[in-house]
Amino acid sequence: MITDTDSKLTLKISRDFYKRLWELMPGGTHYNFGDAERAFVVPFNKGRNSRVWDLDGNEHLDLFCKFGALFVGHHNEAYNEALIRYMEKVTSVDTCDLEIEVAELMIKHIPCAEMVRFCLSGTEAVQNALRLARGFTGKNRFIRFHGHYHGNADNVMGWRKKDNLDFPVPEKYQGDMLDTLGRAEGVLESQSFMLPWNDIDALEATIRRYGNEIAAVLMEPICINGGGIFPVEGYLERTKELCEEHNIVLIFDEIITGVRLGLGGAQDILGVTPHLATFGKALGGGSMPISAIAGRRDIMDLYTRGKVIHAGTFNGYPLGLAAIKATFDIIEKDPGCYDRMRRYTEQISGVFTRAAKAADMPLVIQGMPTALVYHSQEEPVDRSEGYSHKVKFCDIIIREVSKRHGIQFSPLSRIYSNLLMNQDDVHFFEERISDALVNARKVMEIAFKDEEVA
Repeated sequence: MITDTDSKLTLKISRDFYKRLWELMPGGTHYNFGDAERAFVVPFNKGRNSRVWDLDGNEHLDLFCKFGALFVGHHNEAYNEALIRYMEKVTSVDTCDLEIEVAELMIKHIPCAEMVRFCLSGTEAVQNALRLARGFTGKNRFIRFHGHYHGNADNVMGWRKKDNLDFPVPEKYQGDMLDTLGRAEGVLESQSFMLPWNDIDALEATIRRYGNEIAAVLMEPICINGGGIFPVEGYLERTKELCEEHNIVLIFDEIITGVRLGLGGAQDILGVTPHLATFGKALGGGSMPISAIAGRRDIMDLYTRGKVIHAGTFNGYPLGLAAIKATFDIIEKDPGCYDRMRRYTEQISGVFTRAAKAADMPLVIQGMPTALVYHSQEEPVDRSEGYSHKVKFCDIIIREVSKRHGIQFSPLSRIYSNLLMNQDDVHFFEERISDALVNARKVMEIAFKDEEVA
């Protein structure tokens, strides 16, 4: 549907590279997740600040930031130098001299953090947090929510199944997500309840009926994956009350929001402290894979008592810890960085919405300044279940056409900032987004020729 005629860039070398990659790597990429329209990935070989260059030499504005992980920006000298200095000291040992300092940094800033453990990926951190909750409560199941993403594991990958679709609120069976072939049979139904988020009545009803089976309530404190949705007033507070009344561990998945929204994560901004929280992506600045579980001492202490296992060859590896330290140090020395990024993303949002209006396209932008989400509709998304397939498809069209104009949005229509974003990035975006949206509008008209575009 989207062709070279929709591109303002010459991408021959990049396309040839990608075609060859398809022969060597399934799908021509390192991951596949629910996005059948992602037909072309641009390969890059250089990055500076907020810009990346493809194999044809085209310059792009990177608002993808590796799914929000890249927080320090490309070629951040202070970050790079810190990692190089540590590489010259030690690279691979079981315990290194950074462990106390990095743990204390996290405990200093993160409200729930009385103790921490380190992993490699967000998926690992979430699964280990669930294991801790089961060990602490002696119960097996957990509650998760529509639109909240918790990693690449069978027990969190997929929607509600056909069992009991009338409780706690009536729902239609949606089939299954893309890319879930091979998931263990029955793992979703046996381990979790999936509820609409921000519906306290649904949560209360489920906990009151099944509280003796539920070990954890797992959620994104701000639902970035489901559309950039904030918790309604009192929802998180009441959720925590219910958890404490029924011996349930409240887990915040802060893989996206941790560090990206502030060193204390969303829990610090929202003023609700969970019992456990998971961190990743921006935690280590974005160049080194590292994640963490942080939480209450009496829960985390199950590790030290030899009851709950937590294993992994690269857990707490030196370069990952050096990356966390470098990231926290850079932010602590630049306390105005979040306000600065907010100014730039607000300007980009303004340019984006004006360009959409000029192209006669509906567009709304929501979320947090350092983690924004755009939608091809007039009103903000307030529930993930109401985020229509048509709007999602239009969002994909905008993303795919924009990348051919040198603007890289993140999959699922995200706009991520980084510490090195500057005013020139706003100008770069302004110079390109109008033409991109005009072309995107044409593609939408073809795709939806028998109905309104959006």
